[in-house]
Amino acid sequence: MRKTPLTLALPATAAVAFLFLPLAGILARTPWSTLPSRLTSHEATEALGLSLLVSAWALVISLLLGVPLAWLLARVDFPGKSLIRCLVMLPMVLPPTVAGVALLQGYGRRGVLGPLLESLGITLPFSTAGAVVASSFVAMPFLVISLEGALAGLHPRYEETATSLGASPLRVFRTITLPMVAPGLIAGAALTWARALGEFGATITFAGNLPGETQTLPLQVYLLLQDDPEGATAVSLLLLLIATGVLLALRGHWLQTQEKGRGRGGRGPARGVKRDLRRASGQPERRAVAVNHAAPEGSGHPGPAPTPHPLRTTVTGATTTTLTADPGTTIAVVGPNGAGKTTLLRALLGLTDRATTTTLTLGDKDVAASPPHQRHISWVPQDTALFPHLTAVANTAYGLRSQGVPKNEAHRRAHHWLTRLDVGDLAHRRPGSLSGGQAQRVALARALAAGPRLLLLDEPLAALDQSTRSAVRHTLRTHLADFPGVCLIVTHDPVEAVSLADHVLVLEDGATVQYATPNELTRHPRSPWVARMLGRNAWRGTSTPERTVLLDEGASLVTADALPHTADGLAVVGPEAVSLHTSPPTAGSPRNVWQGTIREITAHGGRLRVLVSGEPDVVAEITPAAAAELKLSEGTPVWVSVKATEITFVPL
Repeated sequence: MRKTPLTLALPATAAVAFLFLPLAGILARTPWSTLPSRLTSHEATEALGLSLLVSAWALVISLLLGVPLAWLLARVDFPGKSLIRCLVMLPMVLPPTVAGVALLQGYGRRGVLGPLLESLGITLPFSTAGAVVASSFVAMPFLVISLEGALAGLHPRYEETATSLGASPLRVFRTITLPMVAPGLIAGAALTWARALGEFGATITFAGNLPGETQTLPLQVYLLLQDDPEGATAVSLLLLLIATGVLLALRGHWLQTQEKGRGRGGRGPARGVKRDLRRASGQPERRAVAVNHAAPEGSGHPGPAPTPHPLRTTVTGATTTTLTADPGTTIAVVGPNGAGKTTLLRALLGLTDRATTTTLTLGDKDVAASPPHQRHISWVPQDTALFPHLTAVANTAYGLRSQGVPKNEAHRRAHHWLTRLDVGDLAHRRPGSLSGGQAQRVALARALAAGPRLLLLDEPLAALDQSTRSAVRHTLRTHLADFPGVCLIVTHDPVEAVSLADHVLVLEDGATVQYATPNELTRHPRSPWVARMLGRNAWRGTSTPERTVLLDEGASLVTADALPHTADGLAVVGPEAVSLHTSPPTAGSPRNVWQGTIREITAHGGRLRVLVSGEPDVVAEITPAAAAELKLSEGTPVWVSVKATEITFVPL
């Protein structure tokens, strides 16, 4: 352990002594011999019962009003939000007597609402109800602040995923939000109850000190101090023990559990939301992938056969595109970072204001105006967003349960899908104990079990290592072939785009650049980014009748094929068609030769990729033996040559 500096240790010790000494004074001055009789007296038990009643009702009111308020502060942006948060915290810093005066001016007989309440037969000052109002006023902020912090730490993607599975907003709040923020909610509730139990100033000012009606334990302590200091100390000890017990319970169970869950080695369901989002998935699969297309024994059919739904949609806003696809089509969505790929998915789901679907027809129904939970679109986020408090089978059955399927039937179908995806033996595990590949399969099973009309996968293999990625890609390919609807897969991997998709949608700067089959995309990429993604060189330029392409960078390339007259397009060359030389080439008389300098050499499978800076920059692919023979290294000057027959011009 790092040694504590003395300049910090001494003030810290003084602070502990400063806080502990008054509490130690209560223990030292407590009349232990008469303590039982004092605490069991009629006045003490009556005050204790009233304190428990008032604090319990204050907690109920705080839960009913504070939970929705905390959710709004954490989830919704609205004008005056900072002012509302300040208003919530104000009772925590107000002097208690000032809080009581404020309550009198608000709810007293001559207050703002006093005459209205009195006309309804409600009188709050100097009543038990008034004591409840006073305690609620000063205690509710503890619940709101604690729960708002828990909600702010909960990634909205869990709630959004539940919505995409068909859960209504109230069901999402009840089944996903509240269980996942339960530690923060219980901690806030406990602090609220303890604060209401110990309230004094606002209560005596607003509700008075009437024995049996408003005289709570703190108020009795105040009265006993005048005539019986030992009795006041005895009752104070009781309140001290209750408050200490609440804090020890919080620290020893709820808060400590969260900390352990976030630890480096934490496993299991208590890991917490943030660790779920950061989960590394480099664990190899423990078993080979063996996709079972038959239903598990005794499970029968997984449910009603889904109806094929073609897709027709137009998206406008930050992402603009129009898509038409037949049932059973898989579309890979590719593009550079910030191109609008995820925005497109969220627009289809109805979860963003940055882009909207002006039309979204799935089959014969336009759901563009429908709320997200009624669109029947399943979404698998990049991090899977498996609900950490539910088992794998409960996760898989969630969409079915949201659609009203009985629990036993929903779990039967969920087991079927888990078995098809070779994770049936993990049905009763929680997400924290699954590897990355297993979690991806459970997330896919959850999406397919809901019977979606449209399936959206956001980089489903990005977080997996190479061996696991290959296995899960095989699983995806197998099950997407059987999916009767349309599937969109966002990916940065050209292998995924080519091997999984029937069509590829290329987005750049929020607009569609190309929508074609993988073969057409490979032969005729329509942007330099697409060519680079496919591992090819591409330069923008203008064709001339002389079979020459004038590049935008100022250089020119000669082609063997006739070119359209003065058309803008791309000159495309595969890296394997680029030759490198340490002196001007003479053999073969290549038509395109220019000088450059090697900037980077990287391994690519069994070959080397060499990035050469020149006019233009170019990527060449050569063997390690050729690189050794030419003695290539970073900074080496070279000559680049490309045959005219190797250049393809793609008009734009």
